[in-house]
Amino acid sequence: METEKIKVPVKQALPMIAEMVKLKYVTDALGKSSGWIYTKLNSDKIITTSKGFNQSDVDTLNELFNEMGEKLVSTRIYIPTVENKDSLSVRQEIIEQIQSVSDMVSMPYIYIGKMKKSTSWYLNRMRKNSTKASFKQEDINMINLSLIEIGNKLLSIELTL
Repeated sequence: METEKIKVPVKQALPMIAEMVKLKYVTDALGKSSGWIYTKLNSDKIITTSKGFNQSDVDTLNELFNEMGEKLVSTRIYIPTVENKDSLSVRQEIIEQIQSVSDMVSMPYIYIGKMKKSTSWYLNRMRKNSTKASFKQEDINMINLSLIEIGNKLLSIELTL
């Protein structure tokens, strides 16, 4: 099923997208420096040789955001079954799953914006050798719903000049 795209100018859409995904992931995926996207975004405000985004840049970003959206929509964090695993190894597996998406996604967007949790709440659960605080199934469900929401937003946006 093809999602109908909402056309949004690149300079308007990128700040909104940057709340959900890490622009460093975007620039790394494109083989660009981390300053590349900011220079393009602010070409009219700073002295630069850049003319801002061109159609090739927009097409490349659209392709990348589509790939990211598909990946996020199909990603599921899960609590492993406890058979033959101690609680520390189960915890490690959950942390690894979350870290794999946190390279792409802005986790504060999820745990602060969507789950209404604090940074200390998140960091306590991401400590590898601690068993004091762990993710509950309802936390994992909210993370998964947020990943799907971000993925769907990326799939529904078509950047334009």
